[in-house]
Amino acid sequence: MSSTPKTLEEFVEMVKDIESQPQSYNSIAESLADATFAFFNYFASKHGMTGFQASWSGLKFLMKSRGTEHPIMIVEGGKLLYPQYDLHKDLQEFIDDTIPQLKEEAAKNLNEANTYTSERVIEHWKTLAGIEV
Repeated sequence: MSSTPKTLEEFVEMVKDIESQPQSYNSIAESLADATFAFFNYFASKHGMTGFQASWSGLKFLMKSRGTEHPIMIVEGGKLLYPQYDLHKDLQEFIDDTIPQLKEEAAKNLNEANTYTSERVIEHWKTLAGIEV
């Protein structure tokens, strides 16, 4: 069965097929990923999403499913096989791009810190916020 159903009916049949299969602890997670991927492909295809829109949507789904509002970065380990990729540089660029947002959040967190907040965390927030420690 294709992982890109062409119609809603095909998608529903795919989900029914997945649901009818016996599941184990591991296979249930794989089945959910398969059903999610099938819907993602169906919906993106039906609405003519661009590759950029689909990529953004995939990252947004990952953020929502992980419960984070902060920027995320996916590192593809296979890039280490090829010399033209510089993952250290990519990570540093990600950190540099993320720090301004975290600086604001750290300053906000300092205003909300209480007696249960670790001194080590407070010092780190001060460093991020640009306050001398």
